[in-house]
Amino acid sequence: MSLAKASQIECQKIIQLLKEDRERKGLSKYAVAQQSGLSQQAVGYMEKGHRIPSLETVLRIAKAMDVDLAKIITQARKELSKSEK
Repeated sequence: MSLAKASQIECQKIIQLLKEDRERKGLSKYAVAQQSGLSQQAVGYMEKGHRIPSLETVLRIAKAMDVDLAKIITQARKELSKSEK
């Protein structure tokens, strides 16, 4: 697998985990969009995997949700490494 493809898969997993956390906290896409300065549509596209966000955008979303992005990244890597075995 190429580095670009691996990075894309990791990014998609991070967004998936952020979505799960958003839903667990009872936050709407609209609320996260407002707090992060993004459109609700942009948040939806990212969560559906239609767009791969920049690191800056992921940081803005994590901050808006009051989430430790380092923990999300670590969790994503652990889950992906399990699925590769």
